[in-house]
Amino acid sequence: MMDIDTILDTCESTLREGLRMGADEVEVYAIRARDVTAFIENNTVKHVKIHEPKGIGLRVLYRKRMGFASVNTLDNDSIGYALDTALKIAKVSVYDRYNTLADPRHVDTLNGIYDDSIESFSVDDAVRYANDMLNTARGYDSRVTVDSGIFNASMLIHAIFTSRGISLHERMSVFSCSIMGMAREGNSVSNFDVQSTATHRLKDMDVHRTASRFAENVVGTLDSKVCEGFKGSMVLAPNATLDIIKEPLVFSVNAHNVQRNASRFSKMLEREVGSSDLTVIDDARLIECVNASSFDREGVPTRRNVVIDKGVLKQFLHNSYTAKRSNTESTGNASGSINTPPLIDATNFIISPGSVCYEDMIKEVRHGIIINRFSGNVNPVDGNFSGVVKGGYLIEHGEVRHPVREVMVAGNVFDALKSISMVSKEQLAVMDSLLPYIVVDGVSFTV
Repeated sequence: MMDIDTILDTCESTLREGLRMGADEVEVYAIRARDVTAFIENNTVKHVKIHEPKGIGLRVLYRKRMGFASVNTLDNDSIGYALDTALKIAKVSVYDRYNTLADPRHVDTLNGIYDDSIESFSVDDAVRYANDMLNTARGYDSRVTVDSGIFNASMLIHAIFTSRGISLHERMSVFSCSIMGMAREGNSVSNFDVQSTATHRLKDMDVHRTASRFAENVVGTLDSKVCEGFKGSMVLAPNATLDIIKEPLVFSVNAHNVQRNASRFSKMLEREVGSSDLTVIDDARLIECVNASSFDREGVPTRRNVVIDKGVLKQFLHNSYTAKRSNTESTGNASGSINTPPLIDATNFIISPGSVCYEDMIKEVRHGIIINRFSGNVNPVDGNFSGVVKGGYLIEHGEVRHPVREVMVAGNVFDALKSISMVSKEQLAVMDSLLPYIVVDGVSFTV
């Protein structure tokens, strides 16, 4: 790995060169990373890959016109060519009075997002963790078969320098794993299931728990039965909430989509958009989820944003451009890689826990289906969704009866948000999200 001082020196010299070439403002965003990944295929750890990406994204402003270019290298000649390209683009781009760079602000450095052990993490370590995950899943039940999986260890250095005086850098580590497959017994085949987890610290990585959850799910859906269609309660497990609800919600609170009238929430600030049981938070300061960081893609300090509070829409997610258009401040949600100018995205997506435990929640459901995963289509603009229930279980009179197959579910996410009747106390961290179990009433199931 290249040392931090070299990366910072490259950023600083690039910034000076951009101003010398005639740009009014310059933003330099650099990354240097190292990924070690072990791959599982067909019940075997097949191979390991080491990837060391690096590069710089360059944004320049010239008379309120923006140009952008990037290179996947830290070579000075290549960076110089990219600067020249960005400036040429800016000079022929459309004037936009909202084009701006972020002003410097105090940044509180997050602790707990970098684990020193990543520096000595080896190929052998990745293979060992992948094998542990595979053996746990296969050892749970001989009927379990693992189609694919990975164990990944990533180290990232990112830095941002701007002509407005921002000069920030940070190191992050992420350890992640995922496992996918099914169970077979004779002619009976379970639903496919996928389980994944990620953490900033190796000591928090539990591949055994992830593999066991996967194995339990696939074995549990053997001998599934066809049920009749009905209208009842949809019990969303955290993975299914991620599949169905997250994308339309994040799309709708993205200020860029609001400003171009593509969001269902464009005129809904301080109005009810969901059940009073629904509170949604975007929190890049939460180190238990893997999108934690001290600053965003523009060098703006991150913060905890309450987006929906007890069903009421409280704010949108902004970068500096949309904030200036709306005469407000950035929420610290500028996102993106070195390959694009700053965009907007959620960081750690959280649905706050409710007041009822999962077991008691199930007891309150008269007729419904637990959805562990969803396979289908979700339209983030209008919220319509339709697809197949995966890992589903029929609930009748407060009791889980049996696994189901060939069940379709359809509805509208924005209607579903208002039909939430219960939210569990329990939450599960799923990559960059922290989610409870959610009950939505009045949902149509067909076979």
